[in-house]
Amino acid sequence: MSDDIFDDIFDAADALQGVDDATTTQLSGHVRKMRSLEDEIADAESHIKALKQEKHSLATEIIPGLMDQMGVERLDVDGVSVVRKNVVHASIPKDRKDEAFEWLRENQLDDIIKNDVICSFGRGQDNEAGDVIGQLRDRGYAPEQKTHIHPMTLKGFVRERIESGEPIDLDLFGAFIMNTAEIKRK
Repeated sequence: MSDDIFDDIFDAADALQGVDDATTTQLSGHVRKMRSLEDEIADAESHIKALKQEKHSLATEIIPGLMDQMGVERLDVDGVSVVRKNVVHASIPKDRKDEAFEWLRENQLDDIIKNDVICSFGRGQDNEAGDVIGQLRDRGYAPEQKTHIHPMTLKGFVRERIESGEPIDLDLFGAFIMNTAEIKRK
């Protein structure tokens, strides 16, 4: 086994014999440049993250708060229109999915629930893949069934219930309303 290690070392040394100092210097310079660029990219990404956090704070806390104090919904400032609006966010918590789906079914609102059926096939089974679920079960396959609500559908559903004044348990649907300011350039 120790002979294998020495063989590898000698092979590596042989491979480097054709490399001159100028090429090594050039390679070293490129490696330093790449490392420097990676550091600059990391710094830029960190800076962008901080800017996004600051913008989020302005849009969801500071500007809407000042507009509330002023009692205005819309304002023109420095050549832009600032509009205060409520934005609905919703995402059903995994541990409450069954409860949320049951509530939708009980209230005849289950048309927003999607029902995906998934079955994996091996190579050369394209024809079987076209069969319906019942045929798959008859043949011994075990299709995976998944029910879900598309995030934009859920968001729209919750927004409609809120806007129409119909009852909805925001906690059940992982929903909340965020008061935000939106700037529109003229």
